[in-house]
Amino acid sequence: MRALWSRIVNIGVTNELSEQDAKYIRLTNALAIIVGLWLLSLAPSLVFTLPSSKYLILSCTAFPLLWLLALYFNYKHWYDFAKLFFSYTAMICVTINSLQAGRESDNHLFLLLNSLIAFYIYPPRQMKYITAVSLSALALFIGVEVYLTNRGPVIEAPPEFFQLARIVTLVALCVLVFILTRYNYVTLHRAQDLLAAEHEKSEALLLNVLPASIARRLKASHAVIADRANEATILFADIVSFTSLSQSLPPEKLVSLLNQVFTEFDGIVARHNLEKIKTIGDAYMAAGGIPDPRSDHCESIALCGLDMLAAVRSGKFSELNNLKLRIGIHTGPVVAGVIGKSKFIYDLWGDSVNTASRMESHGAEDRIHVTEEVYLKLKDRFEFGEKREIQVKGKGAMQTYFLLAARA
Repeated sequence: MRALWSRIVNIGVTNELSEQDAKYIRLTNALAIIVGLWLLSLAPSLVFTLPSSKYLILSCTAFPLLWLLALYFNYKHWYDFAKLFFSYTAMICVTINSLQAGRESDNHLFLLLNSLIAFYIYPPRQMKYITAVSLSALALFIGVEVYLTNRGPVIEAPPEFFQLARIVTLVALCVLVFILTRYNYVTLHRAQDLLAAEHEKSEALLLNVLPASIARRLKASHAVIADRANEATILFADIVSFTSLSQSLPPEKLVSLLNQVFTEFDGIVARHNLEKIKTIGDAYMAAGGIPDPRSDHCESIALCGLDMLAAVRSGKFSELNNLKLRIGIHTGPVVAGVIGKSKFIYDLWGDSVNTASRMESHGAEDRIHVTEEVYLKLKDRFEFGEKREIQVKGKGAMQTYFLLAARA
């Protein structure tokens, strides 16, 4: 039974429709069936108790059948016409029945409900339809009320009939108000749940792009986000001979393997509470001490670099044929901020970034190449190789070291 009801109320609903639009179609179908069945159920009792009310019996039979056309119009995707057809034929039905049953039956109160229903079966963007249907129902209610004030019912029946008709009308009104209210309540909370789920998705996506503190600032203000950090540590990791490797593997395989490596690096960076800045081709950039200052940024980056080398040496990327890394690290002042309005990124600028990149490019495979600034900060807690002097473009002669391991 539930499956049948679901099929009926979903007549006309397609995958192309949004859930928001689909709910109005379902409600129109449901009302056409529920109101039609209720009205149709009154006809047999009238036939036996009041056979003289032939026009009322005809109305209770004809309009439910007529409302099946609303489902057909939805099936044909004539959604607006289906709603208008049901709304105005329902008004005509109530008006005819009210004039026959008289004021004592209170049947014309259904016109007030008709005015209310307009706000349920039309989306807010169709305010012209809502206004037209609602005002039409209110105008008819006033007109019928005025007309019946000085005129009796067309039907000749004992007072008990009209008293019973009034009770039936009030019960039906209460049931329909309950159905509409419950439907609106369930729909509203379903929409709120969907909205909350989408909000969580967007939050997760935003945190995948930006550091948490930067994401909060970006949502709170449209101002440019730019910060200067007096001291931060930057790491560049680059896959050795990646160009030749890229020529020997199919694109899908290459991207898949590169994703494996960088996903492993993401985990290492997160474990040390550092910030992944970006990937540039086969190069991976991370930083410590930004956007939130911390005293152990240089040590954390050093440990991160050692863990990256350990992950590569472990052989878990064996499909990459003896994968080797070059890692460069430097510590110093940087400028950090968010650039762009679409596809924005959190990035770093300054001489310290360039120097860290030079450490990587002037380094050696399977080694971590660091500047003297890094050495001076970490020499008591880490082991280093012999000092070396290199010529760096734009920097001249520099004293550098290879970071070997953390001291036990």
